[in-house]
Amino acid sequence: MSKMAVWVQTLRPRTLPAAVGPIVLGQVLVAPGHFSWLTAVLCLVCALALQLAVNLANDLFDGLAGVDQHDRLGPTRALQAGLLSAGELQVGLMLMLGIAVATGLWLVIFGHWLLWGLGGLALLGVLGYSGGRRPYANLGLGEVAVWLFFGPVAVLGSLLAQQSPLHGGVILAASLVGLPVAAILVVNNLRDRYTDARAGKLTLAVRLGLQANRWLFSLLTFGPWLVSLPFALAPWAWVAWGCIGLAALGLNVTLWQRDGSALNPVLGQTALYSLVVALWLGLRLG
Repeated sequence: MSKMAVWVQTLRPRTLPAAVGPIVLGQVLVAPGHFSWLTAVLCLVCALALQLAVNLANDLFDGLAGVDQHDRLGPTRALQAGLLSAGELQVGLMLMLGIAVATGLWLVIFGHWLLWGLGGLALLGVLGYSGGRRPYANLGLGEVAVWLFFGPVAVLGSLLAQQSPLHGGVILAASLVGLPVAAILVVNNLRDRYTDARAGKLTLAVRLGLQANRWLFSLLTFGPWLVSLPFALAPWAWVAWGCIGLAALGLNVTLWQRDGSALNPVLGQTALYSLVVALWLGLRLG
């Protein structure tokens, strides 16, 4: 593989729809008179940089901690496979965090003061998932953190960056959009539960087991679809809502029938599903 191909693989571009959806939803929900294209673009760049930073951090910290071994079932990890050094990953991680901080500072300066807290929380979330002395992934809190950062923090943060007022519908949408994103991590951790357990990484999949996590995936994928039923009023909306339900059903049938490396395609499919849910919520609530 060329060095460029290695970096592209390590950055995991297939996960990016999970970062795009909540930001798009947030911008759609901005109140009239508050929208700025510059702010919207900076929100998106910041979110993408943070997502890429998470991917690099997981490769780096899991590799250093010995979580990734030769029998890994997921996509190749650059550090474990010797494709990139720890130093190279650290440089890439700092670059992504630098982009996130630079864009975030602009948003904080011209947005709401609460963004200081949300921005700091996001940086801690990137580094704390698999890094530090007590990574919160080891505590079984990964799915909760993903829901928080890709739901309320991303959506409400992008609204605050636009100085747009918050209301009940916005908070509901922010709570729902993070659920299918958390489902991506459920798939990832189900696939890796044996190697994670061996390395002492006590994810929710390790703690609860196969069947309970399959039910959790169903809840996270069907949940926002079911809750959005009252919003489906026009005929086209019923058709769209039904199609989303069929997509969720297809994902669940696949997940319940597969295990191990056979779950890899479900990761990208669930990421795309999370983007579709975000667009649907934006159409119905925007």
